[in-house]
Amino acid sequence: MKKTILVVIFLFYTLTILSQRLVYSGQNQINRFLEDPSYLSLNGEYNMTGIIQASDTDISNTSQYILAQLSPFDNVAFGVDYSRHSYQVFRYSQMFFSSRVKFNFGNEFHYLNVGTSIGIDRLNEDRSSRENDINSVFKLGFHYTNFNLTIGGFINNYPLQNNLLNASLAPLTTSQGYTAYLSYKLRISDNFRLTPIARYNAYSDLTFFEGVTSLNYKGNYELALSYKNDYSINAALSGRFLKFIRVSYSFENAIGIQNFNNIHSVGVSVDLSPKENEIPEWLANVKRNSEKINSIRKIKQEPIIAIEEPEIIIEDINTENNEISNAVVDTVQEELIKFPVMTEDAPTDIVNNRLKPGYYIILGSYKQIKNAEQEIKRLRENGSYARYGKKDINDAFNYVYVDRYDDKDIASKRTKAKQKEKGFERVWLLRIK
Repeated sequence: MKKTILVVIFLFYTLTILSQRLVYSGQNQINRFLEDPSYLSLNGEYNMTGIIQASDTDISNTSQYILAQLSPFDNVAFGVDYSRHSYQVFRYSQMFFSSRVKFNFGNEFHYLNVGTSIGIDRLNEDRSSRENDINSVFKLGFHYTNFNLTIGGFINNYPLQNNLLNASLAPLTTSQGYTAYLSYKLRISDNFRLTPIARYNAYSDLTFFEGVTSLNYKGNYELALSYKNDYSINAALSGRFLKFIRVSYSFENAIGIQNFNNIHSVGVSVDLSPKENEIPEWLANVKRNSEKINSIRKIKQEPIIAIEEPEIIIEDINTENNEISNAVVDTVQEELIKFPVMTEDAPTDIVNNRLKPGYYIILGSYKQIKNAEQEIKRLRENGSYARYGKKDINDAFNYVYVDRYDDKDIASKRTKAKQKEKGFERVWLLRIK
């Protein structure tokens, strides 16, 4: 008798899993804010996103998402999102009002984001006198980032739908659960960034691990591949066109114990945020690594600060009687004197509408020429000379540089010397091939 009861319970449990599928957009790996409010307008974006999702079935099964995001400040963002899921005669919808707050810990690559969403969900049955079921729902998410490492998680409400192969009249039901994840950004080159992500999902009777790999090119194109054990394989692709428009597509296929039809999803995002202050992904990587190196140097120097000996060393360097220190300083100075700094009389570095090969000490990059010209004007008013140019005719950025050299070693030494000057602490070296 006990064996019979256990078999019945096992079969009931198994059939329950087979008959359920979480309804969420397959584009959540390239549009993280779809499920996690802590990613809401993370980069100071102001945009509108619309997504349509449909399955390969004769049964009516579609989902629509409309989201609006606004970030008046880098550390504060707001959003409104609406989703509607259709299945047979049932219509399930959600509406959320969301907010996000960012806490910085020393620099722009070390921070904590906390996001919350409060709203309502509604279940409507067509051609029925039954009242609509309206309930309050919420989402809560956070992620902590320390340079390339990110740890986070969120609580969410997802609707569950029956097996799409059966024309069942059972309604959609909501399931509350949580997701925890860990990711690490890997810099492959100046233009490519690879981000592996490990996730653990627990919703109702569905508990599964998920592995995600995301490949980003210059911040404009992204490819993500997700594998959920005994659940599905999900691929997503996103690309930016005409500066302000991003188009995305995703495909999800059931595997293992799951049994639902293939899911296709198409999305369009209109980004209305200003682009002149945007920097390319490779430059963000350079800044991130520079911040990390500076923090390591700071830690190493802290024990020495309490000792009086460094003050004596500094005085010795500035004393004419210290022959050893003067010899080192004079050697570096004599070497750099052979390569004078750039002046107005120096020949142009523009050849065929692009910067000629060499090593350039870059102060900043701008998409609009007028912003680059304003920066050069500001530098000249402060007694510094600078120029600007592009890597090639198709490059979207105008690079403001304060010097150029053919020799890498000299360029590196001059860059380090320049970083010690006030107002030039963040200059970096760019190689043009």
